[in-house]
Order: sequence, then structure tokens, then C-alpha cells
Amino acid sequence: MRHSWGRMTATILAGMLLCGCTAKPASTASVTPVFPAAVTLTSSAGLQATGITIGVLTGPFDGEGSDYREMASGACVAAFRFGLGGLTVTLTTVADDGTLAGTASSMQTLIDAGVAGVVVADAGPHLQDAISEAVAANIPTLLPYDYSVPATAPAYHTGPDASMVGGALKAAAAAAGMAPIAVVQPGYETVAAWTQTTQWDGDAGSTAQAVVQAVSDGQADEVVIEAPAITQAALVSQLQVQLGNQQLPIILTPQALTPTFNDGLTQTGAAPVALMTIGQNTSDAVALQPDTNGDAMSAYLQSVRMAADSPTTTNVFGDNSFASASGGADTASHDAVVTLVRAAEKAGSTNPSAIASALAALSLTQSDGLAGNPLNFNSKTPLDPNAVVTLFASSQNAGLRPAGSDTALTWVPMST
Repeated sequence: MRHSWGRMTATILAGMLLCGCTAKPASTASVTPVFPAAVTLTSSAGLQATGITIGVLTGPFDGEGSDYREMASGACVAAFRFGLGGLTVTLTTVADDGTLAGTASSMQTLIDAGVAGVVVADAGPHLQDAISEAVAANIPTLLPYDYSVPATAPAYHTGPDASMVGGALKAAAAAAGMAPIAVVQPGYETVAAWTQTTQWDGDAGSTAQAVVQAVSDGQADEVVIEAPAITQAALVSQLQVQLGNQQLPIILTPQALTPTFNDGLTQTGAAPVALMTIGQNTSDAVALQPDTNGDAMSAYLQSVRMAADSPTTTNVFGDNSFASASGGADTASHDAVVTLVRAAEKAGSTNPSAIASALAALSLTQSDGLAGNPLNFNSKTPLDPNAVVTLFASSQNAGLRPAGSDTALTWVPMST
């Protein structure tokens, strides 16, 4: 059943007000998880004795894939938690240059370093050769953020894949209006097909003008943007200015969940009004839920605060304190590290081929240390497609990270 945008907005605003009333200020005492922040092994004394080294492949400082660099420090939270439980997890981080050849070379560097598995904190078509290289070497490789490249075992998308993103975008568009117009930047296309599209022409002002013209002509009543985070932020700003009082729902691809989008929106002065994206419900606000998901997120955020206070814990690049990255440290990179460690535990080995075999039969939940949704590697896709939902931008913040590190946006699902 299609909701009217007005009804949806009223529901969203009610949810935001509720979150604003129940959120607590950040402190280590603000959340008491049911289980401790530490993640411990239940077997494999050999792994406990030797420790494990996991590779992290990140995007370049600028350009395609750079949106996820800050989010990659969620891997440090997982390493910190396992450390509390007695297991040493060493992260070896290599940044790529955003090109096919350069990214493949960076992956080879990690393979040559003898890592037990790789977490790819990057996204974009430039990953394709690197993923093929990892698969050929039988290196277990997890992609929590990318949905643009195909992946076959032992490489897995632990976030939504292209079909999930495309289907969820279509569902969000169907709920928000009847005539979407999509702005698509080449290289960021999903499997969704749109009857009306306009190509990103490199200029936010003129691209927004083309969209506004379609709206004025009565051809569109909502906008879909498939583009990197910085493009999305610039277009949102221009659309809000040019639409004036005729604001429309704007549906964004998952790049909007990155700190880059948050920062871009702040810099352009755009407001988080009528903004939607699709993804998993893994915002900090989940910690306020009185259920297993809330307990898991509480334990994760407790670990973020503890790691930020640790003078020896750094960001994923090792060039600054973890506290400097604590605002963007993300559950998806955290859960990818937890997954590889659990696979090594099951294999009783840090040999990549043994871990790859164990990973193929692995099923994990929050009780295994995940902060986000369960992952089942026995399925066609580890992430349940039902975990991909429509999210709405809220300026309310749960206030559960270290002081000064919270982002301005929280993405929350519509109340049902």
C-alpha cells in the first residue's frame, strides 16, 4: 500500500521527537549492555596464543572509494574488543589509489604480507581486479560497503549487494511518490531501471535545474540520486534552493550513510529535510532499543568510548588516535573483522584457505559479537535482504559516542 508523503513525514517527525526525548548524553555509564564489551573466543587455544593478522584495504584520500576511509576504523573497535577478551588482532592497512591496477597492486601487497583475510573498506568498480586477485589466491575477503562489483567465494558482500540496493530503491520510490526522476552518475548505476533519468553533467546547479524543470512540467514528484556522497550532498543543496517551497522526497543510494555525505551537507548548508536512503538499521539510535539489537549496539558503542580513551589505540591507518576517528567508526567494518576471526576460530587456523573453507559454512549473530544484523554464509547472500530498509535523515542524535565525535545526521527507519 502506497503511503502519501505527508503521512510518511508526520510519522518520521514523530519518531524523531521520540528519539530526541529518550536520547541520553554520552558517558560510559549511559548504556549498560547485557553482555560485556569484550568479545572472547570459545575455543581454539592455538589462535589465542598466536593472534591473527587481518588486512584492511581502504580507498584513496580523495576520489572514488574515499568516502569509507573514516568508517574503516570500526575494524579497530573489533580488534580492541577481542583484545579485551585476550586475543591479539593485528590490522595491516593498505590504501589503494582508486584505479583498477593500483587497487589490485594494493591487494597483492596484503596477500604478500600473509594476512589471514581482507576487509575491503572501499567501494566502486575499481575494486574488480583486486577482488578477482583475492579469489584466485583463495583469500577470504569481505566487502561491507561495495555493491558495484560481482563477488564469488571466498569473497562476499556482507552489506547489501546490487540487487538488494536496486530493489530497496524501487520500494522507497514506490512508497514516496509516483513519478521518480533519477540522477545517475556513470559508474554508480544500480540494477534498478528508471523511466525518467538525467545524467549528472558535472555541475550541481545545472543538473538540479534539469530536475526542477521536470518537476515544474508535472513529470516528476520525487528525485532519486545514484552518485558518490559528495555529488549527492551538492545536488541536495541545489535542489533545496531551486525547489524553494516545493520540496520533494529525495531518495539517495547508500553513499549517503557516509561521513562524507554528512560533512558535505553541513558545508553546503543543506537541511536534512525529506531525505531518504536505503540500508541497514545500524545507527547509534539502535542502542536505545530494549532488545538484542539494542544490547549489541550498546556493547559496540561502549567499546568505541573505551577505545577512544585508550592512549595506545589508533585509527585504522595508525597515524592518529582512535579518538580522532571515533565519530565515523562503523559497525560494518567491525562486523567484517569479527566474521573473519570467528571463521579462523572455527577453522582452528590462521591459514587463509582454512579460513575460507570455514567461512563458507559460517552463520553469525549478535551473540557472536556482531554489532549489526546476522550474517549467514550458507545463504545466497550473507545478509538477509529483509535487513535492507528505507531510512530517513534526522538531525536528532543519540549522543552515545565520545564527546565531540558525533555526526550531525542519524538515519532511522520509518515507524510502523
